[in-house]
Parts: sequence; structure tokens; C-alpha cells
Amino acid sequence: MATMSLRVWAACSAVLFCVSVALAQVPAPKVQSEIQRGLEALRRGDYTTAEELFSGALKTSPTLAEVRANLGLAYYADHKYAEASQAFRTVLQQDPSLKSARTFLPLSLAAQGQCEEALPGLRRGFASNPDAKLRRDLGLSLERCLLQTRQQADADEVIERLLALYPDDGDVLYEAGQMYGKLSSELYLRLLKVAPHSARGFQVMGQVAATEGNWQKAVDAYRQAIQTDPNLPGVRLDLAIQLLVHSTDPGAWKEALSDLNAELQINPMSPEAHYEIGEIYRKHDQLDAAAAAFERAIRLRPDFVEARMGLAKALRQQGKSQEAVSVLETTRKTAPDDAGVHYLLAQLYRELGRPADAEREEEAFQKLQKSPQ
Repeated sequence: MATMSLRVWAACSAVLFCVSVALAQVPAPKVQSEIQRGLEALRRGDYTTAEELFSGALKTSPTLAEVRANLGLAYYADHKYAEASQAFRTVLQQDPSLKSARTFLPLSLAAQGQCEEALPGLRRGFASNPDAKLRRDLGLSLERCLLQTRQQADADEVIERLLALYPDDGDVLYEAGQMYGKLSSELYLRLLKVAPHSARGFQVMGQVAATEGNWQKAVDAYRQAIQTDPNLPGVRLDLAIQLLVHSTDPGAWKEALSDLNAELQINPMSPEAHYEIGEIYRKHDQLDAAAAAFERAIRLRPDFVEARMGLAKALRQQGKSQEAVSVLETTRKTAPDDAGVHYLLAQLYRELGRPADAEREEEAFQKLQKSPQ
């Protein structure tokens, strides 16, 4: 059973205090007992028990907004972001002034990729929240949502502000390094200096080793990162990719699939994880599951060319060449310079008896192959 991270506990502590004070106003001893045991479960990171106890108290006393806020926090800490969002929405209907719900609703929405709705609350919270650790989390979520909604200039401002406020924070340095390609080496070196044995530090060590071609060292570093922080987003995806690309163990794909599913428990809005799962299923002839995974990746990132090509390949393997063509013809409009799209389209057109279209795509492919990169 995972213990609650210091960051989550720091964020939750103010709300837990409010409920502890409010217990004196709750008349039913059973409700008081459920709330108190729920708080204890939340403190020790037993989120399932906390959810059950808070839900039980709310069945008896559904108007306790603070208790519902704690239920939302339990869901949030348990990566059940849709349930957390619903809980916080209900809280705000009952008590629009409750600060915890106003803070954690946008965080929950951002974790689901619902950035357009989350952005106003994230902006407001990052600008004014007095809790330093919670403000940091609001800023990181704000930066990711700004990038997702293609607001690069605003994202730059947020990451610069985060670096000014938290110059030695591992997650801030990591996110900045991811965003600033030309500055990433300097930022990563600072991260390794200030937090060499942190989860992010191990993750960067793994990425450096992978870049150098030392995949086994990369795998070892990623596993150290997971051991240090089991809830670190992104690292299980990194690990799975190394196993899929380099491992000679015939069962490595099963370990990679397990890692990818675990990644989605932490970060369900990762299009890359859905894509890699789709590729695993496609290569092992589980084509319905593959197509479903690719479609999830595309919904999360409509311009994800590799996921569209994966879907087209899965449809082709199912004998649905015309559907595959439809997928790729749409992709060609948004990625006209992708040689792989033209090559696969040429093959499909030939299979469908469309030689003129196939020749056109082959010419486009050859032209792109000869073009300087």
C-alpha cells in the first residue's frame, strides 16, 4: 500500500483540519466515527478505505461539504480524477467559497486533459494560492495545459516563474528541461546536482543512458526512479520503450505492457502510453485491442501521426484496407511531409486496385526521401 506523498499530504492538510473542526457540528456519532476513520485512512495513504468511509458518512449526511471535499481529495490522491472532479463540482454547488474544491477541481480536470475548462482555475490558483507546495503543483499543471492548448508564450512565462520560485525543485527543473531543448542540458545538470538521488534525478540518468545507447543502464535507472517514487509520471513509459526496443527477452513485451498500464493509472491522459500499448497488441495480433488503444491515443492527441499510422496498420491486418485508407488520407492532410504516410498509402492503394493513386504516393515518398532533412 502506497503512503501518501509529502506533496499530497501538504496540499490536503488544510482541508483535513477544516473537517476536524467541523466534526463538533455533526450530531450522529456514527458519522463522526466514519469521518475520523476516513481522515486517518487518508493520512496513511489508504485511499480506498478513506473513499468508503467518507462515502458512508455522506449517505447519512449528504450536505457536509467539507467531508465531500475530503472524498474528492482521496479520489485525487488515488488517481481517480473523474470521480474527484464530480466530488468537487458537488462541493462547489453546496459551498462555492470552499477553497479546497476551487483549487483541486482544476487540478483534477487538468489531470484528465480537460485543459480548456481547467485553465481559468489553474491561472487563478497559481497567481494567488498562499501554500508554496500547492502553488507549485498548480503552476506545473498550468504549464502543461498551456502547452497542450498551444499557448507557448504563456507556458514560457509560467515555467520562468516556476524556476524563479523553485530553482532547486526536481520536477520544475525536469519540466523546464523538457520544454527548453537548447537549455535542457544545463537544467538537467542542475537537477542532478541538487537532487541526484531523487526520482527525477534517476529518470534523467536513465534518459542520458538511453541517449548514449546504454539501454540496460537506462532500465536500471528507471527502475530506481520507480522505487524512489512509484507515482512519478512518465518513467514507466520510458522504461517500457527501452524494453520494447532493446530487450532480447521474448517475454519483455509482457513486462512493458504491465508498465504501460501502470503508467496509465498515474497518467491516464498519456497518448504515448496508449500508442505503445496499441503497438504491443498489434504486433501480437490482438487487433481489436490494438485499434481501441490507437483510437484513444488519437482522441487525446489528434495530430499524433504515429498513432494514426498504427491504427491504419491494425485495420489493414484485419482486412479493412478501405478504412485504413480513410485514416491515412486524413493524416496526409495534416502531415503532408511524412514519408511513412505516403509509403503506407501507396501499398494500400495497390491492394485496392488503384494503381494511379499508388504511383502518386510512391512519387511523393521518393521525393521526400531525397529531400535534405
